[in-house]
Amino acid sequence: MKKTNMLFQSKDNLLHDIIYSGLCKPISMVISYIYVPIIMNYLGVERYGIWTTIMSILSWISFFDIGIGNGLRNKLTDAIALKENEKEKKLISSAYAFIATIMILAITVFCAVAIQVDWNRVFGITNIDENLTVVVCISAIFMVLNFILSICKNIIYALQKAAYASVMELVTQILSVLGVLIIMRVTPGNLFSLALIYGLSMTIVNISASIILFRKNRNLKPDIHYIRLKEGKSLTNLGLQFFVIQICALVLFTTDNLIISYLYGAADVTPYSTVNKLFTVISSIYTSLLAPIWTATTKAKTEKRWDYLLNIIKKMIIVMIPFVIGAVILAIVFKSLSGLWLGRNLHYTYGLIPLGACYCILTIWCNMISYVANGLELMKVSIILAIIQASGNIPMSLIFARVLNMGIAGILCGTVCSMAISAIIQPIAVFSYIEKKKKEI
Repeated sequence: MKKTNMLFQSKDNLLHDIIYSGLCKPISMVISYIYVPIIMNYLGVERYGIWTTIMSILSWISFFDIGIGNGLRNKLTDAIALKENEKEKKLISSAYAFIATIMILAITVFCAVAIQVDWNRVFGITNIDENLTVVVCISAIFMVLNFILSICKNIIYALQKAAYASVMELVTQILSVLGVLIIMRVTPGNLFSLALIYGLSMTIVNISASIILFRKNRNLKPDIHYIRLKEGKSLTNLGLQFFVIQICALVLFTTDNLIISYLYGAADVTPYSTVNKLFTVISSIYTSLLAPIWTATTKAKTEKRWDYLLNIIKKMIIVMIPFVIGAVILAIVFKSLSGLWLGRNLHYTYGLIPLGACYCILTIWCNMISYVANGLELMKVSIILAIIQASGNIPMSLIFARVLNMGIAGILCGTVCSMAISAIIQPIAVFSYIEKKKKEI
């Protein structure tokens, strides 16, 4: 038996991964809160606004892989559990080839368009002593390069080593902060320097992780001779289903600010975003604990260990309880805590804070069920629910906000109701599927 399979089947690292992922997330969040004022002090308000806008634009590039990375995560987990050593290598080699091809085409088109765009006008800047086209293009190139290199994370997840992926993200943040602190002493506020630091931090970590991964698991090292169109198509077919779900989730979770700004003005976005940001701390920490659950579910499915999977779900529900209690407590002390944090008291529409707690609790529950559903590849149910939620969110938000006169609380109420659909139906689908498979055995 090859080294990979020995590693995969030896000790169950699920608890180890959950603990380390849970520890890394709070540290990562603290660093992110520290990172923002450091960059803002370095760049200044205007350049910082440009930088955040560039990052928002480039974040869409991540969707060009059409879900192949998630497809690899599931397919590779199956292959490892079944000890299909040659298929493992074919899947990994084909994933690198397909994603690299897509990303190279995407960056070529993007840069060709970017050099024709007047970025000063896009950002509303009339006088700046930097070439924004170069900054945008270099940032995009680094993002695409690291998107290809970060395939190693999907392999790490498939090996049930999610803790290492969490450590990678944490180290990337630390390197980025240290890099900014260094360039602050060398150059004045400079977007090009920040783009280099940001890109190099990710590149160094991804290359280092890839070298360590393939040295320890040489039979997983990608090889051009193992690239197969068949494996690439299988990854793409499954990946496209994940892609649809990702796009629907993007629509569901990013439209509220736009609706509020359009209906009530940008000023009313502030209390809404404050509620969202504070409650997200709780849901994000719990979600970080779920990182190993997706792969553990796929492995349990392949090995037909249904009672083991049900036991995992029960334990994650128990772990959920203190987070739910935390959301309720936060709702009670929210105004005092937000005033202390912001140094000012904001006006929160009646019902907005309780709805923020409901949104947090639903996010926790839905994320846990979604990770299990993704691991089981219950794609049809997930896609249908995602489409219903994405298409129903805006109409429901408008009804609650305008027809029922709930204001910005109504916008959040619409999102909560959209999520409630998935919170009820998806667990039914998951548990029905598991019971069906148990009866078959």
